[in-house]
Amino acid sequence: MTVKIDIDKCGHIANCPAQGLCIQLCDQQALVEENGDVKIIDENCTDCDLCIMNCPNQAISH
Repeated sequence: MTVKIDIDKCGHIANCPAQGLCIQLCDQQALVEENGDVKIIDENCTDCDLCIMNCPNQAISH
């Protein structure tokens, strides 16, 4: 199962206290920036949970 992003909690990369850390941490390139938002590439996600553990807004979950 891939991760889900709660857009209301995420608040766009520009407003992220960690400045898109989830994208930087994802070695599988399952999270990418698209028009200032975080986009999930489902087929790349391996459920490592690094993005979930490091999201300062708790916007990423299963």
